[in-house]
Amino acid sequence: MTNTKPNHSKIELIAQADSIINTKYPDFTFNPQEYEITVWFNTEMTLVKYRRIIKFTPLDKKEARLKYDIEVNLTTQAVSPFDTWGLDSFYIPNKAEQAKIDFVIKSFGRSRFGFNNSIMEETDMYRITVDNDVAFGKYFLDKTTGKESMGSIEGSYAPMPDLPGLQELADPLVEITE
Repeated sequence: MTNTKPNHSKIELIAQADSIINTKYPDFTFNPQEYEITVWFNTEMTLVKYRRIIKFTPLDKKEARLKYDIEVNLTTQAVSPFDTWGLDSFYIPNKAEQAKIDFVIKSFGRSRFGFNNSIMEETDMYRITVDNDVAFGKYFLDKTTGKESMGSIEGSYAPMPDLPGLQELADPLVEITE
């Protein structure tokens, strides 16, 4: 089998995914600017992935298994996690929580593109974690002053060794960039 790119542009495929979400879940509204949106395909499916740029966990929801990301399968019109879990576990900040996110952004700066950015609210501080496949950072921000406290930790991961015998996936997902 060969991967055949869909006959639509990335923008058109995202519009199709938005339409599926709006049709199936009309009460759900979201701001696409809060997501890194990518489009992927292989011989069996085309996926639109919405990855939340900043994942905030409020103090009172630390034990909850919050969902932040959305995935729309254009082939089957499935919307994950909504089709399985509904909207209950999907995190949408209320006004007070959004104010806390805005405070961290103002004090710490915008999120790092290409990184997973998470903010965990603690009693007296925000714990900020940024990471991707090659680097990471952990920071602590005082909730009152907005100043960094307890120092920060930054580093790079060691590169993965080249392990012989690993097989390529038979039908990998390929990203559509245009």
